Amino acid sequence: MGSGSSALNQPPPAGRPKQRAKQSHHVMMTELSDLGDDDFTIQEPTLVQYHGRTGQTNGFIKEDQKARAAEEMSFERQMKNKELRRIQDERLKEKRSQEMHNFRLVKEEDQRFKLEQARIQAEVVKKHQELVAMEEKANRMLREEQLQQEFIQQQNIDSNGNFVFEPETEERVNVAHQPTVRNPAKFNLTGVTKSGWAFEDRAVQDLDKEPEPRPPTYRKRDIVQNTHQFNLFDKHAVKAPFRARESIASLVTYLKSGAENHLQLVRMFYRWITFNIAFDVEGYYGETQLQSVEPEGVLQAGLTISEGYANLMQAMCKFEGIPVKIIQGIVKGYEYQIGDIINFTESHLWHFWNAVYINKNWFFVDCAWGAGLVDRKRNWIRQFQEFYFIVDPDKMIVDHFPFMDNDLRESAKWQLLASPVSANSFNQRLKLERAALEWDVKPVTHTQHHIITVRREIEIQLQEVADILEEYSVQFQRKDGSRNLDQFFFACKLNNRTLKITLRPPEQVDYILNIYGQKSLDAAGKSEVLVTYILKCVDVLEELRQFPPNFRIYGAVPNYQKFGFSSEITKCCEYTCNSGEMILPIKTKRSVKVMTKLEHIDEKADLTNFCLVTAKDHGISVKMRFPFEGYYKFTLFGKEDDAGNFRPVATFLIDCNQASHVHSGFPVAFDAALELKCTLFKPLWKDLPANSTITVVMGCENIVKASLMYKDLVMDENHVFEGTVTTPPAGQPFTIYGQKTEKSPLVGLFHFTIF
Repeated sequence: MGSGSSALNQPPPAGRPKQRAKQSHHVMMTELSDLGDDDFTIQEPTLVQYHGRTGQTNGFIKEDQKARAAEEMSFERQMKNKELRRIQDERLKEKRSQEMHNFRLVKEEDQRFKLEQARIQAEVVKKHQELVAMEEKANRMLREEQLQQEFIQQQNIDSNGNFVFEPETEERVNVAHQPTVRNPAKFNLTGVTKSGWAFEDRAVQDLDKEPEPRPPTYRKRDIVQNTHQFNLFDKHAVKAPFRARESIASLVTYLKSGAENHLQLVRMFYRWITFNIAFDVEGYYGETQLQSVEPEGVLQAGLTISEGYANLMQAMCKFEGIPVKIIQGIVKGYEYQIGDIINFTESHLWHFWNAVYINKNWFFVDCAWGAGLVDRKRNWIRQFQEFYFIVDPDKMIVDHFPFMDNDLRESAKWQLLASPVSANSFNQRLKLERAALEWDVKPVTHTQHHIITVRREIEIQLQEVADILEEYSVQFQRKDGSRNLDQFFFACKLNNRTLKITLRPPEQVDYILNIYGQKSLDAAGKSEVLVTYILKCVDVLEELRQFPPNFRIYGAVPNYQKFGFSSEITKCCEYTCNSGEMILPIKTKRSVKVMTKLEHIDEKADLTNFCLVTAKDHGISVKMRFPFEGYYKFTLFGKEDDAGNFRPVATFLIDCNQASHVHSGFPVAFDAALELKCTLFKPLWKDLPANSTITVVMGCENIVKASLMYKDLVMDENHVFEGTVTTPPAGQPFTIYGQKTEKSPLVGLFHFTIF
């Protein structure tokens, strides 16, 4: 039997192989974290051996079956690897999506925070404005009521507004022939009677010989220390009964009954005339027949021009034997315009006033200007002016130039100056307004002329002598009035008494500069023109930089002390920064609550957190960061008390020459940080990256514990707290807390934004 043909040696007939279990192509999604190391490795399957029909024959799967099995295993391995990569990609995509979502949430939260801060700040400003308006209205109403009551008391006016005159008797009319009844206790003028200012004996007065005009040895402040010293005499004058004005004699007799000396009597002459005689505007301008200028006619009509005022004062003084002079001359009044050239021989600016001789001194009195004023619409407004009773010669010559009988030489004597002013000098010299003369405000620069030539830039300074003004304001405009130039001047107070104005004209044209002052900020106070300049610009700056707009003068407000600040805050209001950051120390007299505002002249960026206020033992320190170059306006707000509202205390101008390389603001400092006098040393920027390691350093002597992210900071012997922490994920809170005592609660000090 041949081995090659034996049936026993042949393999069994190839039948249909046993069907294998079907492989599932559905893959279960498995979290990467749930997979073990073995799950990422595909195991080689065990080859199935075929043993044949007898135990002595070892057979294997055919080659094509083996290749098919290897191919299926490779395919399964590829599919599993592909599924794993897909799971990893989805995980990564989901992580990135969550990060973007968190970033948007942080950004939206930051924007909401900024909007809320802006809204709160706008509400604070609005509330402040409303309260200021309410206070001004209340003060105005109170002041008007007080003035009305005072006027009624002084004038004897009943509730219906009618004059109530005292009963007239023949004894009052004929009192001229009786001895004057003096009551020193009632009409005592301190120091006046004892110094020889009593009535002079008419027998020794030589009315035919006028005393020589000489400069007085007294100034007004030597005679009138306080205008209230004339209250009783003024009241006596305005209460004069109507029948007293029947004649010069009866009027003087009534007024003399309340005087102890010639000073008091002349004062009552002045007050009666300014109270009872009105200016004849229509007659002055030729619209009606001119009223009489004779004393008796003025007395009866109660209406006249300046000549009638002067004639009446002269008649009343002469009746009592007081030497008096009527002075005629040129004035720079309501018809005079700055820059006008006065023709002394053909001028229409004629005016009359008086010089009265009291205690061997000549003194100026102008009843016409003391009674009221004429506005630009030619309306006369009765407005009593204390200033024009006893005017110092150096102040009178500012707008009153004596010129009588076309004789400048003789008229110059009645300037009562040791060195008289020439007509040409009067024409060109600077004209200070009445308010400046009365309040003793004088120019420090540009003292001689009102027309100034400007090349590129100019600085003008004014100074108060008595420190009585509460507020200044400035108006700078083209002479033709076509354009206001609020951003081309910078005005600040160098100290309590000095005003500095820097001007940069934008064009080579003529400009007008009006400087105003305000003595009181209550309802009764109003701005008065102090001085007016005409600026003739002949050259402008090549790079013209505008100043930040400001509705008030830079520097500290007059009542800064009510907010707890010392006088150091008034010493400077203009700073230059060359590094992008600066620290402004401000001394205080007590603990203060403040709020800050930083504004750039051009950029409209929100700079809310670019100021960080730190409290010190005797003041505060304001650290500022400037993200742009250029001018900044920094405003400091304060409270008079805890229940009050924030109000502006001081405004500063800062010129930054180099912007900061840090474009993030400072951390938000809560009120507790200022109250506890905490100082943050690092980090000094508000925005911090998420999941990063940072070092925090803060100094505070008034707390015993500081913590951050549930971790206490380590305190050294100098009460400096330090620690290293990891910032939370984006959008999570990140705040430094402090504890004043072991039993007190934690309070927030500084807050950061995590991005």
